Amino acid sequence: MIKLYKNLLCHSTPPKTMVDDDELERIMMRSAIIAMIIGVIVAAYLIWVMAQESYSALYIYPESYSNYVNPGDVVKFRYGVKSYETRETTYTLRIYLGNKLIKVKRFKLKPGEVWEENESIKLPKNIEFPTKVMLVLYANNRTYEVHFWLKEKPQ
Repeated sequence: MIKLYKNLLCHSTPPKTMVDDDELERIMMRSAIIAMIIGVIVAAYLIWVMAQESYSALYIYPESYSNYVNPGDVVKFRYGVKSYETRETTYTLRIYLGNKLIKVKRFKLKPGEVWEENESIKLPKNIEFPTKVMLVLYANNRTYEVHFWLKEKPQ
């Protein structure tokens, strides 16, 4: 029995502890392919995130005002801002009559939100026509502008 046991020990192959060259090459090849796939996925995601269009829309309802007015009249109009930004945005809106700053408003909108408001401007008695009513919106280092012209009402 002891002889048989010694015989088995002497003729058995040692356990495989080292990885042979072919196996190592296959592991490295698979690792390289997986790393490339992950790299392509990450790059595609970053390009997609950066390509998301981010902007705001500033508009005036054309039916909300009249272009023909008299000095001293009150000009009324309705304007709006819609956020197509990718995150909450702080806005600064400046309203001008000609070159004169009339009002400044600040507000925040989340993506997809809309801010609409009616506005009134009292025209001075000494106004010169034609003159421009201009809204200038500042958001995320970008400027948006809309305007309409006022002319004197024919007598």
